[in-house]
Amino acid sequence: MPFENAARVLMVCDYSLRYLGGAQTAFVRQAEALAGEGAKVVVLAPDAEALAAEGIITVSPPRRGTIPVLDLPLLGRARDLEPLVAATIRRHGIEAVIVHSEFALAAAAIDVARQLGIPSLHTVHTFFWRAPAALALFAPVVSRVHRALTGIRSGGRFTGSHPLNNALRTMTLRIAERADIVLSPSKHQAVALHEAGAGRVEAFSNVAQPLQVAAAPDGGPLRLLWVARFAPEKRLDVALDAMRLVVERLGEDRVHLDVAGGTHRRLPGVTFHGPVPGERVAQLMDAADAALITSLGFDNQPMVALEAFAHGRPVIVSDPVLATEFGDAALGTPTPDAEGLAGLIIRLEADRSLLAAPREGAVAYASERVASAHVARLLELAASV
Repeated sequence: MPFENAARVLMVCDYSLRYLGGAQTAFVRQAEALAGEGAKVVVLAPDAEALAAEGIITVSPPRRGTIPVLDLPLLGRARDLEPLVAATIRRHGIEAVIVHSEFALAAAAIDVARQLGIPSLHTVHTFFWRAPAALALFAPVVSRVHRALTGIRSGGRFTGSHPLNNALRTMTLRIAERADIVLSPSKHQAVALHEAGAGRVEAFSNVAQPLQVAAAPDGGPLRLLWVARFAPEKRLDVALDAMRLVVERLGEDRVHLDVAGGTHRRLPGVTFHGPVPGERVAQLMDAADAALITSLGFDNQPMVALEAFAHGRPVIVSDPVLATEFGDAALGTPTPDAEGLAGLIIRLEADRSLLAAPREGAVAYASERVASAHVARLLELAASV
């Protein structure tokens, strides 16, 4: 299905766009990239009006409340949302549907796309859902709620973890099974989705920001930046424990860690900046030698990595799979714990030249994923259905 003139794309997300987590950030940047490359973009999402960008039409479905704990907007059942999706598609002459979530609105969009004979693409932001094993008793509730919202009563089932993780990953799998193409921003997640039973899975990176490469810091302490949600799976405690070890061995003035987000607290060698806007994160990135990603077995393609690379900053990662995923742009710790991270930090502080090649790798990684390349490949994939 070749696109004639400017492509007309509907982008769908169940999450509120007033809060920019990793999935929403990737979603917004993709919408902006498509519009910037000349596509007609319609965004259907809760609080879509928060996305005020030239060339993007926004549609916000009625909101009936919020699902507690998940902080997920409650939009009703998929079958009740299908008329809105169908009307939006017809009104704007949509040629392809791209969804970035796994709930009622995404299910409705994929079903309507199939009925109307247009391609649907499902971007999976994490198949590696992780919940405490102590909450495993809630697995049947998760399954029932997802079934009630999406109307999906059969399909593949993930069985490789404890019951609640299995229920969460099954939820993602059953949406993925219904899309024409599943897009995974990382290769390792693409493999996991394929092995779980998803159909056509393509490893396809999120879009990188335009390059804003800053000169490497000249002198002063080795500066590191940690930016992520303050959630257990992001393992901020590993970064903080590593800094305690570094300070014990080197003193307070040779390495400094900036933490974007969270509450202020006193810790030698660490500055907590509290919640900061994107512009401030960019400034902290420019001042840093590298960014830290301390998650393990959870992340797919953290958006902070793409931001670091666009600024010419490598990432230090605790997860050996991510280290492989990012290639020359990443430095992997010898072990995934605080001791391994502290050891690598101390080596880098003693020899800053070890960061030179990863900086070059970071710029190369981002250069291959800027808007023009991203959009060209995305439309090529949609046209292949």
